[in-house]
Amino acid sequence: MNIDDTVDVDESIVVNLNPTRLQTLYEHFRKRKLIWIIVSIVLIVTIIAIPTIIVTVNKGKGEKTSTIPITTVEIITATLAVHITTVEKTEAAAATPTTTETTTTEELIPLVIINENTKWKQSTITVAGGNGDGDQLNQLIHPQGIYVDEDSGDIYITDVGNRRIVRWKFSEDTGEIVVGGKGQSSGIDPSMVSKDIILDKEKKSLIICDQTKRRVIRLSLQNSQDIEPLIHDITCWGLAMHSNGDLYISDWGERKVRRLQKGETEDTPVAGNNGHGNQLNQFYEPNYIFVDKNHSIYVADYLNNRVMKWMKNALEETLVAPGETSSENPNSLVQPIGVIVDHVGDIYMSSEKNYEITRWSPGAREGVPVVGEKQSGNGPTQLRDPYDLSFDRQGNLYVADTGNHRIQKFLIDRD
Repeated sequence: MNIDDTVDVDESIVVNLNPTRLQTLYEHFRKRKLIWIIVSIVLIVTIIAIPTIIVTVNKGKGEKTSTIPITTVEIITATLAVHITTVEKTEAAAATPTTTETTTTEELIPLVIINENTKWKQSTITVAGGNGDGDQLNQLIHPQGIYVDEDSGDIYITDVGNRRIVRWKFSEDTGEIVVGGKGQSSGIDPSMVSKDIILDKEKKSLIICDQTKRRVIRLSLQNSQDIEPLIHDITCWGLAMHSNGDLYISDWGERKVRRLQKGETEDTPVAGNNGHGNQLNQFYEPNYIFVDKNHSIYVADYLNNRVMKWMKNALEETLVAPGETSSENPNSLVQPIGVIVDHVGDIYMSSEKNYEITRWSPGAREGVPVVGEKQSGNGPTQLRDPYDLSFDRQGNLYVADTGNHRIQKFLIDRD
């Protein structure tokens, strides 16, 4: 046995306690200490962030979505793995707070998706008027255009017989005059006749079809004297606004639909504008209109007994609801007035000589009654001369029951 190859105990201790080994051990314990510090920070952030997020989410329910800064625990946790393997990256990341922004869509997501299977209860609620024709605050005379504010549930109504516009707040028994009517002072002609009205996207003003002065105006809700003319020399009927703020107007006198893009001062014809007639590039008295998310325009072409769809940048229309097919067919379309479209492209319309609101699926030859009765009357589910239509976010259907001087709400059937 060669004694020279044996390491003495004291020599081994000396070797293991050299400065390099000591520094390595120090770095090892420093890293472990740093990891525990990071884990503690993550736990503290988690305890603080989760209640904050829950409160923020609960507070935001039912309100229009917005951009909300949220501390993201997952990102910090994921970063921790990098910290464990690389001390330098850990230290750099720990010095910078890790946050992110959750941006949701600007459009309100409907609570109910309406399609061909949707049904409405054959019972109604009179949400405005219904107390005979008159000029009292609980009465209407021949209401025609309606706009339902999806956030508040308030209804704006063109009370044509009283030459006024009223707002009927949700669940109220009486309305309030916004403009017009007897003794009302405003910059608008008191004899104004308006077929339609919409609330702008900011909910600060109304867009009004002022047929009396052949114009479309914007009226401030804070000051009825604040009137901005938008379009002159137009025999307007129906109004619609895209979610981006573009305004569409049916000009029944000129047989076309005009568009005023947000921020512009001049409007542009986007449908029709080829004289009156029954060709696919013509209208014969367009009434109410609807615009979908793709900028497709649906037009109740009253005297042509049809509803037309004019897609963005198209040169002619598509027939989506045909005219009368036979005198015995009660579902045939005769002189359509109001039109709205659901989330899958089914069309709902009111028409003269038909006291039911009908649904037309794309390509259908006949409409399917959804509310109303075959006979005209003033019963709860009967309609007389229905005009404008609207849905709310819950899928309830509103009808301007013009002949009965009221607005009827048909509740969606969830069963």
